[in-house]
Amino acid sequence: MKVSGRVVADAILKKLAKEIKDKNLQPGLAIILANNDSASKIYVRNKIKTAEKIGIKARVYKFSNQEQEKVLKTVSKLNQDLKVHGMIIQYPLYQGWNFEEFEKTINPQKDVDGFLENSPYDGATALAVWEMLTAFSLIEGYKKPEDFLKGKTIVVVGRGKAAGGPVVKLLGKRGFKVESVVKETPNPTPIIKNGDVVISAAGVKNIINKNNLKTGSYVIGVGVGKEIVDGEEKIYGDIEEEDVAKIAKLYCPTIGGIGPLTIVSLLKNVVESAKKAGN
Repeated sequence: MKVSGRVVADAILKKLAKEIKDKNLQPGLAIILANNDSASKIYVRNKIKTAEKIGIKARVYKFSNQEQEKVLKTVSKLNQDLKVHGMIIQYPLYQGWNFEEFEKTINPQKDVDGFLENSPYDGATALAVWEMLTAFSLIEGYKKPEDFLKGKTIVVVGRGKAAGGPVVKLLGKRGFKVESVVKETPNPTPIIKNGDVVISAAGVKNIINKNNLKTGSYVIGVGVGKEIVDGEEKIYGDIEEEDVAKIAKLYCPTIGGIGPLTIVSLLKNVVESAKKAGN
């Protein structure tokens, strides 16, 4: 059965909007956009639209390829701005720009993406996966995802900075052993097929399919990629949905699945930061 990330995200957004209103919070989010990536522009637009819908003041700061110094000055200024509770640098940056170098200039207390080692926040994508695992657990009659996951073999495919790595880290922090499959893993098929819960963040089209999936498993697609089809750019996900729908007990696709939940998780971190700041 397919579980919609949008439905789960909408339920969380309603709670967040109520909390912002009831506690009279004025959360502020700043987004640094320094690339010409079309997908990034869509992601940023969606983040701003969703933020403003629930009462978070969001602003995007756009920069050209020649404005590295201006980005650093802007980040420094935003670090001092008491009205800004969360700041993200949209990945990727222009070619030749070092993302980590820019990222580490953010005040860790405002790192709502959770990329920095000393950030008080878990990664937004990892939190999104946890929210989906929570949804799975409720559907299966468990009160908590911890109970649902107990005794299950968890496989995470991919270990990138934005998704796979933070997911492995979050699950480990919550006491779960994870089987990690990366590009260099020899013969990954039996490992994936042994997974009761498979979380794929590889960005490889249809990497999860009928050939490597256990019947009755729980699947979450996280990774995305791009390809040109008939002259148009198309986004694809990690899971072959037609196969997965027949084999998995519950699954969440990448497209319309984890994306909306990642935005919600990011905004939850912004609200937490605003609460800590007392406004």
